Amino acid sequence: MSEPRLSVRQLLDMPKGTDVLAGLPEDDLKSVRNAVKGMEWSTVESAVGDSLAEALDIDPITLFAAAWEKYALLSDAAKESRDGAKVLVPLAEHAVKSELHPYVEIQVGPITRRIEFDVTLSLKLKGVVVNVQSEEIRGIEAGTCEGTAEIGLASHSIWKHDIKPIALPGKVTLKDSIPIR
Repeated sequence: MSEPRLSVRQLLDMPKGTDVLAGLPEDDLKSVRNAVKGMEWSTVESAVGDSLAEALDIDPITLFAAAWEKYALLSDAAKESRDGAKVLVPLAEHAVKSELHPYVEIQVGPITRRIEFDVTLSLKLKGVVVNVQSEEIRGIEAGTCEGTAEIGLASHSIWKHDIKPIALPGKVTLKDSIPIR
């Protein structure tokens, strides 16, 4: 049985098929339309929303863990776990901010255009227990998160969502463990 999975797209509460370009100011929307000149606009809108949703179907736990890799408390646990022992480290309530820069590339015939987005997650994590083994972060085993998630394009916010407190899946094992430095 697979473990429950959370994605950045779910944190943003952005359903597939969302017209993310609708949030742009008119001047910037004209700029994007010029960048994809020669392409059917309705096709562009649909493709951008679907492709961005797919690009954001990533595990935010990996982003949290990357922010923790230099955390002193985890460094101590890394030393304890050198021999392969599993060390569970409860973390105090803390904030994590992650930025992603996904892009959507649209190609119609010989025309290719790239639209770059800025995604910012500002989260407060509570009750998180980190699983450390062999000097690496292997996963988490509890906790909640809340905060905000935002998508920007051309220096404008085009999607923002307040994340109410949600329980992180009970136990999450990272696909690729993260070494603690």
